[in-house]
Amino acid sequence: MDHPILIESLALIQQRLPPTGLSGVQQEVLVRLIHSSGDWRLAGALRCPPAACEQAMAALAQGTPILTDTAMAAAAVAPMAQRTFANPVINGLMWAPDLAPPGQTRAAMGLAAAVQEQPNSVVVIGSAPTALLHLLDLGKQGLRPPVLVVGMPVGFVGVKEAKAALARSGWPQIRLEGSRGGAALAAAVVNALLRRAWLDHQGVT
Repeated sequence: MDHPILIESLALIQQRLPPTGLSGVQQEVLVRLIHSSGDWRLAGALRCPPAACEQAMAALAQGTPILTDTAMAAAAVAPMAQRTFANPVINGLMWAPDLAPPGQTRAAMGLAAAVQEQPNSVVVIGSAPTALLHLLDLGKQGLRPPVLVVGMPVGFVGVKEAKAALARSGWPQIRLEGSRGGAALAAAVVNALLRRAWLDHQGVT
């Protein structure tokens, strides 16, 4: 399934990583993040509860939809999804209005509509802190939590606040603390979960 260069790269990162306190799929997520970013410091920022990972992998193995806040994140996840469990990968902007109401963004409105349409989904947010905050606000109003939220919006305005709100929510989540994130890193998390779920499905350790 994996290209030899990818296999060699992941093995090299694993060998050079100092002890992280992570194990199993948590470590695989971290290695994939470092591979996608070239940033060895991500170990200190990753919050990746084992229970959330296991729950997400079980759902992914059943073909649960993957919803993203941007087309870039969807494009980065779709090839791995197609090679493994054929999960639908859907950009939430498909549900977005042409114009967002005052104080909102199209990404927030679209992803919220997508989650309500596909409640048993893995949600991937790499660019829009507004989408993450809007989902969490809807959660306070009774929206059922997704199977997993990959909360990795990148930037400096509203990003730390959105991640802190996610941390307080109790929703199943994987996130990077601080300003780091982005579509590529958020997608890397889902690709790591898909890969491990597929290998487990094939009986490969």
